[in-house]
Amino acid sequence: MKRRDFLAAAGVGSALSVIDWLSFFKRNGIPAGSKDLGIAESVAQAADTNPNFLVYWFTEGGWDGFSMFNPVATKNAAIQANGDNPQIYRPAGVALDANGLYPVQQKGSISYGHLAQVGAADMNLFNEMCVLSSHYGSEFHSGSRFEYHYGKYNFGLSRARAADERTVMQAFCETYGQPFLISNLHWHKWLSDGELSFGDYPEGTGYYEKLGPAFAHTQYAGTPQVMRDRIAAIAKSKGTGRDAAVHKFVDNLHTNFMKDKNSDSVRAFQSAVQIHTAFSTGGASIDPASLFTDPALRTQFNVKAADEQTDSQSINGNPARSKDSPNTNVQALMAYEMFTRGLSISAFIESRDIRGFDSHRNRAFVLNNKGQYNQKNQMDANLWNPLISFRNALKNKQYGATGKSYWDYTTVVLASEMGRHMEGGDDDVAQHNKVSSCVFLGGKVKGGTQYGKSGAGSLDAIPILPDGSLDPAYDPATGFIKSGMQKSNASFVPDAGHTYATALDLCGIPKAEQKGKNDRPVLTFVKK
Repeated sequence: MKRRDFLAAAGVGSALSVIDWLSFFKRNGIPAGSKDLGIAESVAQAADTNPNFLVYWFTEGGWDGFSMFNPVATKNAAIQANGDNPQIYRPAGVALDANGLYPVQQKGSISYGHLAQVGAADMNLFNEMCVLSSHYGSEFHSGSRFEYHYGKYNFGLSRARAADERTVMQAFCETYGQPFLISNLHWHKWLSDGELSFGDYPEGTGYYEKLGPAFAHTQYAGTPQVMRDRIAAIAKSKGTGRDAAVHKFVDNLHTNFMKDKNSDSVRAFQSAVQIHTAFSTGGASIDPASLFTDPALRTQFNVKAADEQTDSQSINGNPARSKDSPNTNVQALMAYEMFTRGLSISAFIESRDIRGFDSHRNRAFVLNNKGQYNQKNQMDANLWNPLISFRNALKNKQYGATGKSYWDYTTVVLASEMGRHMEGGDDDVAQHNKVSSCVFLGGKVKGGTQYGKSGAGSLDAIPILPDGSLDPAYDPATGFIKSGMQKSNASFVPDAGHTYATALDLCGIPKAEQKGKNDRPVLTFVKK
């Protein structure tokens, strides 16, 4: 390239993205000699010694928390002789202990119910978990999902999102996402479950995809074929209208590298060099046609053809809707490849079925069924089996020359928007329940730990103190306040806002530097 090709620029403006560089390379080649490329490589190596990946794994619809990570030992009235007294209904098919109580199991320091058995069978996985068993979701599907995305603060669901609001993934990608082609991957559609009307949530309201810089915006990943087509289209990009900024930067390429070696534009340049080289040479590492097709990986994630399809459902009489998402094992495989090929750094994985875990059942069904609807098969297929595959794949893949695995740099949050009731207050005995649990996983988490619990009498979350210990005013078995004692002013039940703050902190973004309006503090006891 000749110097005069760069002289028309007026100014760089905002940081250059990977796609800006790629479109420029497509037409002009890589505008640098080996010296500058060497600088870029050394910059990338220095910048990537502490990479971060963030995954939210969401079980949409509300898991049965009392059979998950806030387990309680109670009877199952549905199999008792008197049938309806006391009115506590546990899942059908679960063998009770010698005292006729639902079995609360123990693995290391973690107590769990039968829905977590497959996860518990992998001791290494449990050793890396920090379980939050005192945790509140919400009793409103869409409102709770909003909170897990945006955190807790004074918001209105249907109002226009303000410029300073962020989802947790947008906040994460605003800090780390600049050098990546598609940094913010999602497999959810906030309005898909039929609870809210599309007409009431026009562009910019509700869950809004386009907050923060463009590289942090939500990108719906879709199916493997959709993603392959999208990356192939980017590889053929004809330009983005940012050539002037690219010219200005490239005119003094060596100087710009030396002036600010860790700038977003320099890091984006290095990522683009790697991606462009793979595209232009047909390199298998990022050849779009090769993505998500490796037989060994598909076997490891147990992917069948049906898992790659989307499904739809009609809810509340509204037209059938779809998340345009494959099954979670496919989502996990896609996230693994997007991470390890340097294309992405975050993923919001969500169960494909709409309201699949929303297990409302009336008393007649429960009594006839000898218990509540049992979510175990769904939990294994949507969470545990693909999560174990995902964790093992990342654990066995070294990150660059660091000597550490991708898993060491990854933070995973497991959650559902709510739990389920199990007592018969009215005819619907499996209603929404704010009492739930949340799990943190990954290389930066204080694993093998559990904080909080639910009381077997109160069936409510017991508040915890800032260090994670139970409020001593509460009986740890029943969950009721002890006679003559009062709740501590310092104790609280964590919620989606605490999850938001803690996830970002685990990824190296302290509370003071976190984007968005979430007002909850970090749970410091989660961090290793």
